[in-house]
Amino acid sequence: MLSFILCLFLDSLLSMLFCLIINALADLIMWRKVLAIHPNEGIIILEPKLFRFEGESLKIQGEISNKSRFYGNNIWLHIKGFSNNHWLIISANGVNEQSYARLKRATVGAINCVLESK
Repeated sequence: MLSFILCLFLDSLLSMLFCLIINALADLIMWRKVLAIHPNEGIIILEPKLFRFEGESLKIQGEISNKSRFYGNNIWLHIKGFSNNHWLIISANGVNEQSYARLKRATVGAINCVLESK
């Protein structure tokens, strides 16, 4: 926000350079967070009340929460773990069609189950 304010009200070269550096650092941090929640490969294990994902550097276990969403060909899973919550992005291009359909059904079931209990 500070860099946006500086760009609007200051016209010196130093403030513009500062804005560019701050925005580049923010972009880098966000890009790393997106890469961390979008794994390239791993194994998904779906059980009736439990979701597990195991990759080379990431292991997640918990329940699919009602915050999970569908965006285009991606499923954004919000996993309620035992000690903390995780986001995980699964792309339809990264898994076979049958596995994607099962994951989508499990996500819809988790969302509908929470909505019905209210």
